[in-house]
Amino acid sequence: MRKNKFILMSGAAALILATAGVAIAERGPGGGHRNPDQMFERLDLNKDGEITREEAEGAREARFNEADSNGDGLLSPEEMTAAREAKAAERQQRRFEKLDSNKDGLLSQEEMSASRRGERHARMFDRVDANDDGKITREEAEAMQQRMREHRGEHRGDN
Repeated sequence: MRKNKFILMSGAAALILATAGVAIAERGPGGGHRNPDQMFERLDLNKDGEITREEAEGAREARFNEADSNGDGLLSPEEMTAAREAKAAERQQRRFEKLDSNKDGLLSQEEMSASRRGERHARMFDRVDANDDGKITREEAEAMQQRMREHRGEHRGDN
């Protein structure tokens, strides 16, 4: 049973990775799903827990047709921009709704601070504040920038 589940999940992952290039190419940088579960949900059109080649192609065609606002079977730069902006607006609205914990349609400082983004900002501040005095000096900020440049260089193989 465990082996079959592993094979099924491996196959699903391979299919998701194979279709990811198409999604990224169509949506542009930063426009795709970062969560594999979301991508799987989007591609599994009949919601049977499996993605067929036809479903993957159908999802791609549906995204194309949605972007093709004049229905001429061709995408203009304006249509691509409009589709990308519409998707970005949808994502922003979902983020807003998730952050709005009291559902009043407004975000307070407390709601923003309680979010993952607020937590990341606090952790980053703590990392930059090398001497833990609750303040960031210019030297601490410059040291962090240098560490980040070195880190990026290591991952690119620039050193």
